[in-house]
Amino acid sequence: MVDVLLKKIDNIERMIAELNTKIDNFLGYEELTEEEKKELKKIKKEIERGEYVRFDELFGENSDV
Repeated sequence: MVDVLLKKIDNIERMIAELNTKIDNFLGYEELTEEEKKELKKIKKEIERGEYVRFDELFGENSDV
């Protein structure tokens, strides 16, 4: 059980690192205002703390949207 959880955590960490790279390399990133860059940093920190809702949880089959 512990091994499964560790594997899932490792996968989540990998996905977050990949997402951070994609955000940093996003075309037009250099053109963001300082305020927009601060907002992106805030969002990254929230994701790192696990403060997010998965896309499929928000828009999946069982959603009310």
